[in-house]
Amino acid sequence: MVLDESPSALDVSIHAQILLLLDSFSKEKNLTYFFITHDLGVVKHFCDRILIMYLGNVCELAPTKKLFHKPLHPYTTSLLAAVLRPVVHKKSTQESILQGEVPSAVAPPPGCPFHTRCPKRMEICTQAKPELAEIEPEHFVACHLYSKAERAPSRENALARQ
Repeated sequence: MVLDESPSALDVSIHAQILLLLDSFSKEKNLTYFFITHDLGVVKHFCDRILIMYLGNVCELAPTKKLFHKPLHPYTTSLLAAVLRPVVHKKSTQESILQGEVPSAVAPPPGCPFHTRCPKRMEICTQAKPELAEIEPEHFVACHLYSKAERAPSRENALARQ
């Protein structure tokens, strides 16, 4: 079932009731949800895996606990820093705010779609779009920060070694 920002416009108490109802349906009926949302707090408690996108491009895919514990893509890191950290002082708030211009989704820049705002941008980011690769088991990222040497062995290679 696809849920696109389903409970976001509801009162907070009704929002919680809907999420609990969806959770019980999922367990009773063995349902899978494709949950589209900007509410990372809900995602953290409701989803098994998270796929982070920027301008329609996949940045990162991982099991929820792994993604919240060790985000790999700079966009994911920025999202989590902006949403989940309590504001202790002005400096921590400013550090979580992305700089740069949001590029056009209709005419994206060459290279990595996030490079215009990325605090870890390298020259290659402006030239080549990174491929989604498994960096750790079940943890995929599309970012030039992770070289091929750091990538997890493919499932085929892992099975062949057994």
